[in-house]
Amino acid sequence: MSLALAGCLGGTSSTGTKEPQKGQLVVSPATATLRGGDTQTFSAAEGGATAAPAVAWSVNGVAGGNATIGTISAAGAYVAPEFPPNGGAVTITAVETADATKTAGSAVTVNNPIPQVTTVAPTSIPVGTFTLTVTGAHFAMGAAVQFGSAALTTTRVSSTKLTATGTATSAQLGNISVMVKNPDPGAVGSATVTAKVVNSGPITVAIAPATVTLRPGINQSFVATVTGTSNTALTWTINGVEHGSATIGYIDPQPTFTPYAPPGVVPTPNTITITATSVADPSKKASAIVTLVNPTPILTAVNPSSIGVGPFLLTVTGSRFVNGAKVNFGGQPLTTMYVSANELTATGTASASQAGNVAVTVTNPNPGSTTSGSLSANVVNGGQVISAAAAVRFLEQSTFGPTPALTNQLQQTGFDTFLQGQFSASTSTYPVPAQTDSDLSKVQTAFFKNAVNDPDQLRQRMAFALNELWVVGANKVSDPVGYSNYMAALTKDGLGNYYNVMKDVTLTPAMGHWLDMVNNDKPGTGQHANENYARELMQLFTLGLSQLNPDGTPVLDGSGVPIPTYTQDDVMALGRSFTGWTYPTEPGQTLMKHNDTFYGGPMVPFESNHDTGAKTFLGQPVAAGQSAGQELDSVLTIIFNHPNLPPFVATQLIEKLVTSNPSPAYVQRVAQTFISGKFNTYGTGQRGDMQAVAAAILLDPEARRGDNSITAVATDGKLREPVVMEVAVARAFGATTDGSGFTNLSATMSQSLFNSGSVFNFFPPSNLIPQTTLNGPEFAIFNTNTSLARVNFINSIVYGQISGGTILDFSPVVTAGTPDQMVAWLDTQLLHGTISDSMKQSILTAVNAASSTDTSKQAKAAIYLVLSSSQYQVQR
Repeated sequence: MSLALAGCLGGTSSTGTKEPQKGQLVVSPATATLRGGDTQTFSAAEGGATAAPAVAWSVNGVAGGNATIGTISAAGAYVAPEFPPNGGAVTITAVETADATKTAGSAVTVNNPIPQVTTVAPTSIPVGTFTLTVTGAHFAMGAAVQFGSAALTTTRVSSTKLTATGTATSAQLGNISVMVKNPDPGAVGSATVTAKVVNSGPITVAIAPATVTLRPGINQSFVATVTGTSNTALTWTINGVEHGSATIGYIDPQPTFTPYAPPGVVPTPNTITITATSVADPSKKASAIVTLVNPTPILTAVNPSSIGVGPFLLTVTGSRFVNGAKVNFGGQPLTTMYVSANELTATGTASASQAGNVAVTVTNPNPGSTTSGSLSANVVNGGQVISAAAAVRFLEQSTFGPTPALTNQLQQTGFDTFLQGQFSASTSTYPVPAQTDSDLSKVQTAFFKNAVNDPDQLRQRMAFALNELWVVGANKVSDPVGYSNYMAALTKDGLGNYYNVMKDVTLTPAMGHWLDMVNNDKPGTGQHANENYARELMQLFTLGLSQLNPDGTPVLDGSGVPIPTYTQDDVMALGRSFTGWTYPTEPGQTLMKHNDTFYGGPMVPFESNHDTGAKTFLGQPVAAGQSAGQELDSVLTIIFNHPNLPPFVATQLIEKLVTSNPSPAYVQRVAQTFISGKFNTYGTGQRGDMQAVAAAILLDPEARRGDNSITAVATDGKLREPVVMEVAVARAFGATTDGSGFTNLSATMSQSLFNSGSVFNFFPPSNLIPQTTLNGPEFAIFNTNTSLARVNFINSIVYGQISGGTILDFSPVVTAGTPDQMVAWLDTQLLHGTISDSMKQSILTAVNAASSTDTSKQAKAAIYLVLSSSQYQVQR
């Protein structure tokens, strides 16, 4: 009986907790004390049951609770509210789902949360009355800020912000603890933060120096002093901009001093304000006034260093030149063009009285105008070294066209000095295209601007000749970055070594895309490598279709038939050697087998896509197992050393610069220079030296035939190609240009710059003139339409303009004097003294008919007739 009763009555568990009677519902824990935001899990059990019953939970009779009294989940997890409700008493109730008569509860006491302090402002507190702003979390109603041992008068703004007022005494000087204390229920304080009580003197800021005048490149340190507070931290601004900018300069705060770096270009206005502001009290600040003035220019070189009496052109190099700088010659300012911060060009006229050394300086303009140190130019008055006719002919062949000043210099200094100056001239550059540029228009404009203005004329002419030999066309490669990098490679290597031309151009993404070497995959089953670039490299760029003798004439077999240079097997082998190359890897990307289209650098190899098998090319073995780069060098070296390359390249460069019909002996002499890498004092002695080749082409007796009294022959000369003619005319008449307008005009004459329709250039190197035995490459684009376009171009520039950004100066012809003297000026500068008597008489008749008194009309008529004549259109 007692056993039965024991089974019915509640007992005590093994843990000491009183167990519920059978069928009785209880909640555990029965009581709990929590702080705001704390969590407590409650459970329900029924006496005698083997499993916990399903129950519904409520808080203070609200199912699931709410934000004010706390919430409880279906699993019994209770989250206390941030602050206690109704004095902090909360009842948690469970109701059994199967029998709503069975309920049980737990009594919960909710106390205030522990406050958290994030910031106290200010941290530096003067002796006397003060106001603190405290931010943080869990600030209860009635929370008080404790300042040391004293409770401050506190206003609760929100649960995250308090303000408090109090009075600091001199006895509290130094560090003092600050905390927040929440009241009952469950009064509790936060962790402490430290503030500092300081003397109550006023905060002041002083800066030194207060005024200063600076030039770019000269830094200035400023020292600011803060008094009245132990918080000496400062913020620095320039014209209100924290730390400054590229336009107004930068300031870099340091612990003990603050260096200021002026901008590279003086801004407008040229005064700026540097301000130091107290962190403790931002209303307290001090300022310094800085006046920025132009730098002192530095002159390092004058080219040429020797000039003749008469008009001249100087190129001065150095640093710290600014727009508006003037080159001074013997103390007198010259007409100066600003090229860059490192280069100026200037024109003037040297008098006989200036013979000897003349001081050359550079003066930067205001604000702060200063003059550089001086270098000397030697004015030569010992008679002409070469004739004007010879000088003009030489400049037609070695530059984009003679100018009166350059003609005078060449007469006085001679061919050798001119060439040495050209070889050492700074290389023209192309601006980096903007991300928004989508075509070649700016690249084309930059080409014409360089061709008209820049002093490295021979390098540019060589680069343009190579551009027509190693063709890339805008109809397929229209990316301005790709074409700029391609032209930069030709310009850099134009007076370097031909091997570098071969390699650098091969690896430009522009050429890779143009002739399909980019993403050329190694052969797979039933596939072969792309052969396009391999074929054109040999046929058009380096060797030609037929084997050549050293003088450029074809090698013939026993039947008189030219012998091919290479076979289809050679093309296939070379195509395999060119596998594995892809576009350069974009910044931030990973190299892939086929990189995304990107032109910002040379192509790169993806080695596993390169055919590493052994090959035979032009009769020579290409070893297996080479990397893509090693094999590229191997096959290019085979081509570079091939006997066809010297006469092939020599012929084409002679045609581009001097004559369309060079004799075999002329070709052989230049080809031999290509092999030896040396011509007189020019060249390094290495095969393919382009400086030696250029000198050999230009100084060869056949090139100089026609100078002075030396008689030219009928096969000499060449038709002026449109692009070169455009620039030559602009240079002859002292054009000021931004490069605009030329491209459209050249297109009307069938030479749209950089837009050749095919890899064969605008015109082929061999083009027989009808009804003659003469070669005339440029005549391939000369027909009825283009002959009229040439005349229309001359009419446009004489009676209109090339563009609003390109202005020609006809004043030298206008002021030459009589019509006879006008024609004489044009004969010397444009035709190197070869005008025929009949042509001269026809021009004079037309000039006099244009006007008997208006010298401007007379000059324009003479210019139009000379430039549109066949005697000018054919360069002789």
